[in-house]
Amino acid sequence: MLELLFLLLPIAAAYGWYMGRRNLRQKQNLKQKQLSRDYFTGLNFLLSNESDKAVDLFISMLDVDDETIDTHLSLGSLFRKRGEVDRAIRIHQNLIARPSLATEQRDLAMMELGRDYLAAGFYDRAEEIFLNLAGQEDHSDDAEKELIAIYQMTKEWQKAIDITRRLPRKSQQSLKPVIAHFYCQLAEENEDKNSQIKLLRQALKQDCACGRALLALSKIYLEFKQYDEVRQTLEQLCTADAELFADALPFAKRLLKATGDNHYYQQLLVSAIEKGAGASVIVALALHMLDAGDVKGAESLVLDALYRHPTMRGFQLLMQMHIRQAEKGQARDSLAMLEQLVEQQIRFRPSYRCRECGFPSHTLYWHCPSCKNWGSIKRIRGLDGE
Repeated sequence: MLELLFLLLPIAAAYGWYMGRRNLRQKQNLKQKQLSRDYFTGLNFLLSNESDKAVDLFISMLDVDDETIDTHLSLGSLFRKRGEVDRAIRIHQNLIARPSLATEQRDLAMMELGRDYLAAGFYDRAEEIFLNLAGQEDHSDDAEKELIAIYQMTKEWQKAIDITRRLPRKSQQSLKPVIAHFYCQLAEENEDKNSQIKLLRQALKQDCACGRALLALSKIYLEFKQYDEVRQTLEQLCTADAELFADALPFAKRLLKATGDNHYYQQLLVSAIEKGAGASVIVALALHMLDAGDVKGAESLVLDALYRHPTMRGFQLLMQMHIRQAEKGQARDSLAMLEQLVEQQIRFRPSYRCRECGFPSHTLYWHCPSCKNWGSIKRIRGLDGE
């Protein structure tokens, strides 16, 4: 009998182990089923536009398993993108309040909460969070980029410049054109002309091809009657950003009026055209040639430009020249009417468009109102543009 008991002991132990595993598996299955059921319920609440109930349910599920934290971070991000920032803030604040949350997970939740505050317009709260995270190696890059975004929105340009100096060298290099615009913003807000020149030169140190800084310097040098410096900046603009030279035409004309140097003005425009300045500069050069009495040269210039790159501006100028030469009568009147229609088309069509998002505009914006990129708005090229 005793021997039989010894034989049954391993069987009993194995059976107990089997029943224990079975009970554990059943509990895990029940827990997973309950978790799945709760998630489906939460999704139904979302689809039914009952977001408050969905938020409450998902938050209550935090006590189920710490592995759901990533899901809740994603859920909060989803609410923020949908514009429901208050719910995103609530989710991330509840995550941060968990005492058992790991440091890395808490920092991630803090980063998301800072983005929630940024989306909600609570810039001071967002700044405080990102400044704290900027001191941590794992999150410093993301936090500093968010701080740059905040300082752009609050127009604290010097703070934005200071933050960029803390970024890795590679990031600093890629942001140099943006930093140049920050210096230009500081120059615009400064009333002292000498300080403006210093800030604009700082912008050119960051980005030697910053057309905005060159345009601003040309204007200031004209006011100071420093005509050699005006020539230098206009020539530099030709090389750095020929497409922007059309916006420098008023300064080139003022330089011509002040110095009377017709030859230099004509050569400057020819140089700009050769580097791709566009129809506006071609029209300006043709008008200058007409004023000088060179009708054939002006007509030849416009025709050549139209053959290579047809534009409405060039076509309008050609019609104006033909109207001048035409005799009075029905043909001249018809041509004048056609010229007026072309002029209206040019007036109503936008002159600029963002190269990133396609935002159209009649005015040159240095900071795109749509996609918030710096220096992305350029003159439109093609039949309706340059």
